[in-house]
Amino acid sequence: DAGTDAAIDAATTLLRRALELGHDKSGDDDWLNASVVKQQIKRLDPSFHEKTLGYSSFSDFLKSRSNVAELEKASNGQKVRLRPKTG
Repeated sequence: DAGTDAAIDAATTLLRRALELGHDKSGDDDWLNASVVKQQIKRLDPSFHEKTLGYSSFSDFLKSRSNVAELEKASNGQKVRLRPKTG
């Protein structure tokens, strides 16, 4: 059963927060390792599980949040960053 809209909205907010925190630490708009972002989300909300939202992997969850996060395949795993605000 796919996650509810409210649960997905909450997860999206968590993702944005985790990316902002990661960028604050690394300084600038650097790419962050997806696994580091997931660890940050789990610190913010230990109950987070992408599977309960209907995604088979954290990667799938990230791909579904393309309005918030940009993804890039890297040799050492997946990289993610906060999508720059436009306008």
